[in-house]
Formats: sequence, C-alpha cells, structure tokens
Amino acid sequence: MAKSDTRTFVLEKEVQFGFHRVCSSQIKISEGDGLMAEKKDPSSYYAHGVAYGGKPLRGTAEFEVELVSYGTGWSGTLKLGVMRCKAGTDIQHKDIPRYSPEGTEHCVWSSDKLHNRLGGTAAEKVYGLENLDNLREGDRLGLRLSHDGMLVFFINGKWQGLAAEGVYQKGFEVYPVIDHYANCKATRITRAVMQVDLNLHELCIERIARWLKSAEDVSLLPLPKRLKDRLIQYINE
Repeated sequence: MAKSDTRTFVLEKEVQFGFHRVCSSQIKISEGDGLMAEKKDPSSYYAHGVAYGGKPLRGTAEFEVELVSYGTGWSGTLKLGVMRCKAGTDIQHKDIPRYSPEGTEHCVWSSDKLHNRLGGTAAEKVYGLENLDNLREGDRLGLRLSHDGMLVFFINGKWQGLAAEGVYQKGFEVYPVIDHYANCKATRITRAVMQVDLNLHELCIERIARWLKSAEDVSLLPLPKRLKDRLIQYINE
C-alpha cells in the first residue's frame, strides 16, 4: 500500500496557515489567524461560499476543516478539494467560481461525486464511502496530497479512497478549496500541515511499500528484520 493510500493522516497534527484572504463575496474570514470562514448571509445565498487555503500545498500536505455551523433551508453542504493556478500568480476574485465543482482547474468532492476539472477537461465519478450531505456540526472533512500528487479525502479521520493522481504539475501551484455551499454556514481549519522533504529512510520505505499488496508480502523480501518491521508498521498504519 502506498503512503498515499494510508487509511489515516500521517503527519503531526498542526495548523501552519489559515484561509486565504481572497475569497467569494459571501465569505468572511476571521481576523488575526484567519482560521474561521463564515457565510455572511447563508439564508439568502446557497452559492458564492468558496474559500481557499492561505498557502500553496507542498510535498506531502494534509488539510482539514471542521463544520462549525450548519443549517439553512437549502439542500447540500460543505465541499472540499484542490485548485491549481499558474505558479507566481495570485488568486484573483474574478477567477473564483460561483460554486467550486464548476471551477476551472478545480478537483472537488461534492456529495457523493468527485468533479475533476484539472488539466482543462471535466470528469465526474462516484466517490467516497460516505455522502457529504450527511455532514453535521462538529464533523471534520480533510484531504491529503502526497508528494507525488495523489489525492485522498477523509471524514472525521476516516479514509474515503483515492480521488485523483497527478495533481502536482510543473508550473502550477495547488491550493485547498473549501466551499461553504447551501447548509454549510461556517468552518474552522483544524489541520494545515506540510512536509516538503522525506528523509532517505522514509522515502525508501514509501517506494517499497508502493509495490506491496499486504503485510504478508514483506516476509518474501531479502531485507533486514528491522526494515521489514518498519514496512509492516507502515502498511498497517
């Protein structure tokens, strides 16, 4: 099992950045640390709730928000994904979509579907072990992007499957996108952490584990016991 498919978060829980100050017209970002995003008038607007992470993702990155306020007369709720923009350019108000699944260079989990518009083409597939429409206050929605561009999502820390590959591309930066859609009135960032460089030992472990189907396969490898034990631990994480 590759690290990207590990069924839990792998980095130490940390919040290294808040929301980007450029966001949809209906979103208000909290002052100071910028960890809260709130819909200004959720009863009147079901869309125009798109916000982004304050920094582009690098290496292995994990990002998570908590749904802190929920409930309007609308149907639908929180969406999460990633957005690509050309390196060296700023996020512009004019480029923010009405709602995230229709955004150019966006890949977003919405309800029980993944909407992938990365690379200029639009693709849609059924995704997730749970439906995002079932989220309620206190639930957490997160993602992990591996250093080689594999994207997975989590609900309350529970792995939801591989969503996309090849997200990192030369010449582009990748930002988390958080869509406060319909019933989602406010979120708070609970995890925003990146690990840019893997040490040689962990890189070797990751590369070997990618080709293993189960922990039982480790016994067949001509490796020292200590390395085998670490591989088994890695696969079972």
